[in-house]
Amino acid sequence: MKEFYYQIKGKCDPNDPYSFGKWAFPPIFSGKVSAIDRKSAKLIIDEEYGKVFPLRVLSKDIDSNEYLLAITEITENSGHARLFTPRKCMICESEFRIIDKYNDHNCFNKGSEYCSDECKKEASMLSTVKWNEDNVMNGKHIPVIYKITNKKTGLSYIGKTTQAFTFRWYQHFFQLGDTKFHREIKETEISDWTFEVIEVVKIPEDINNYSEADKYIFERERSWINHHDSVKNGYNSI
Repeated sequence: MKEFYYQIKGKCDPNDPYSFGKWAFPPIFSGKVSAIDRKSAKLIIDEEYGKVFPLRVLSKDIDSNEYLLAITEITENSGHARLFTPRKCMICESEFRIIDKYNDHNCFNKGSEYCSDECKKEASMLSTVKWNEDNVMNGKHIPVIYKITNKKTGLSYIGKTTQAFTFRWYQHFFQLGDTKFHREIKETEISDWTFEVIEVVKIPEDINNYSEADKYIFERERSWINHHDSVKNGYNSI
């Protein structure tokens, strides 16, 4: 007996601007069956779902077919076997299979290292903490307080960063949020603003971990926000 990986695909929503092609991704459901050949595998799938799925749909027939079935034999080189192999999450150590995440349309993390979106977020947070410990505390990345000023109004936004400050400038102008500062950016040109570093934050020698260092950086940012009164007379939010 051979094993076959299959995908039941549904049609794309024609009104979805992010749809590409005729069949939506991810598939509605993915799984595997054991059969002597591909034809037998299709018969098993059709019987299981109580429906005869087409393996190919011509453009002229797309309106009369809601589903498309794709079947591939699972071999050592196909890579599909790994989808069904039990794995251990690198955060919570629970057992999971990638195929189950493929079939969970509320799960956006389809990778092989973490069992859920929550564990992937925690891994990202831990990675950030480790990066800060390795770089900020060792002096490889110097935290700074910066000020972005609207040249026409004279109003400013005060911020802090442990990243390269030019990258933070880029993030504000090209990865916009919905704060009053970013709403103002949307109404202006980048040439209407100036960016300056107003303090290079030097971590006191008696602070030896990033958690305490982060509190100190925050206090320096708050001091500058108070100095410029940039909540009431600027673009900072409380």
